[in-house]
Parts: sequence; C-alpha cells; structure tokens
Amino acid sequence: MLIGLAACGQSASGSSPTPAGEVGSGLQLAPGVTVTEATYAISGPNDFFSAGNVGVGESADLVVPVGTLPQGSGYELSLTAPASDGQTVCNGNAVFDVTDGNPKSVNVHLSCAVPSGDVSVSATLNICPMIDSLGASPNDVKLGGTIALTSAAHDSDASPSPLSYKWAINGAPLPPQMQPNLNFVCSQPGTFNFTLSVSDGDITPGCADTLSVSARCSAP
Repeated sequence: MLIGLAACGQSASGSSPTPAGEVGSGLQLAPGVTVTEATYAISGPNDFFSAGNVGVGESADLVVPVGTLPQGSGYELSLTAPASDGQTVCNGNAVFDVTDGNPKSVNVHLSCAVPSGDVSVSATLNICPMIDSLGASPNDVKLGGTIALTSAAHDSDASPSPLSYKWAINGAPLPPQMQPNLNFVCSQPGTFNFTLSVSDGDITPGCADTLSVSARCSAP
C-alpha cells in the first residue's frame, strides 16, 4: 500500500529520458530529497532473469541499457530507487519483447511514494515457515554465464497456505516467480545479492522467512 505520492515524475519541459550513468545532481523530489541511483531486475521467458544498477538523472524518465537478450516475448523490467530521505521509494516497470537481439535499452518512468505499514491481528496460532538452505553455484562466473540459485524450505504445520517464494536482486523485487530455484544470467559485471522470502500466507510482520546469498559476475 502506497500513500503520499511525491512529485517524482514531474520533469522539466522538454527534458528527455536520462541515459544510464548520467547521474548529475539526481532527480529532486523535494528540497533536500533526491534520487541518484536505481536497481533493476529483468525476468523473461524460459526462466531468464538478470539485474543491474542505473544512474538517475534530473528526469523521471530513464533509459535503462539491457544489452543483448535472448529473443522472446513478455520480458519485464522492475526498477527500485530509494530517495535520500530514507523513506521515499521510487518504482518503475516496463514490459517488452526482444526481436533479433533488440532492444538494447528500455525506457522506464519512475513513480515515487512513501510506503505505509500494514497492521494485522490474528487469533490463530500459526507456525511460520523456515528456509533451510539457499545457495548460488558457481558464486563467480564470467559474463554470459549462469548462476544456479537453489533453496529448500519447510512449513511445519503446512498452513494457512502452501509456501510461496519471492526473489529480489540487490533489493529490487522480481515479478512473482513462485519457485524455489532460479537461473541467473550474468549480463553486467559486479557483485549481486540475491534475497529469497518464503511465506505460508500469514501476513504477520516477520512471519515470512528471508535469507540472502551473494555471487559475482566477472568480466571476461
């Protein structure tokens, strides 16, 4: 649930989308509140997913370089950018197809808001799920290589719902994958932090178990 929509998305007249790396002073949301960097995740057909970082300039419209991706339909890019006040978060999404190795970049528009907390009260006893293991193999691969993410989890009372899985890369949530294992394709050099959250449907804060693992994509 989001409240308090900020002025993110209001760019100067005639301004153009900001290419990656052209950070400048960042996107100003309010006096003293700026956004300078975003983390994005890409999911696609055949369990493809990847991630990276992109600089945020003075416009709320970003040009995110995605490089050459396998041909397919239904790719989705999800982008998250925290503001300097530690409260406001900007998000953006784009759905696109890849034909003949294109596009090389994707346009994404940022919308910003302050997340509100959810309050829940439950009188039913529930045993929360636990993640037993989370691994990344290999943990250092060259660009174009694949990192296999594997996990195991259990729910002792198998209620109130079957286990569901949510993944995030460097803090950017992936579109719902609902599976314990993923293959990550290295398309950008750097160290990536993969976070898995497993829930049994109980929305009580802290009931979903979370675990992280890191791996590195190295230049050839």
